[in-house]
Amino acid sequence: MTLIELLVVIAIISLLAAIAVMQYQKFTVRAFDTAAKSDLKNAMTALEAYFSVKIVYPATSSELLANGLNLSKDVSFKKYEVEPWSGGQTVHIHVKHSGSPNAWHASYPEEGSKIAIR
Repeated sequence: MTLIELLVVIAIISLLAAIAVMQYQKFTVRAFDTAAKSDLKNAMTALEAYFSVKIVYPATSSELLANGLNLSKDVSFKKYEVEPWSGGQTVHIHVKHSGSPNAWHASYPEEGSKIAIR
């Protein structure tokens, strides 16, 4: 092998490694977002269970966590507000995984089970 051939092989391997690293980062962010969205769906289920017993939504996220909701590792509430809506209440929630730049949002029951990025 000549030096030129060796340099070409190293350049090709470096390019493939760079592509692989970028794809790995995208997959990890997608996994973190999936964990956050799953926890948001679980929070909505926990809200409904809490409401069915006490006929009011929990005033704080810590009250919801104390009543059985378990968040995944590195997922946290970024916003939790109980607001009036159509003669009742709606809970506005944002959750975020620390490894992702995205925060996920839902207003329950106002928007039903719709989860959107914020």
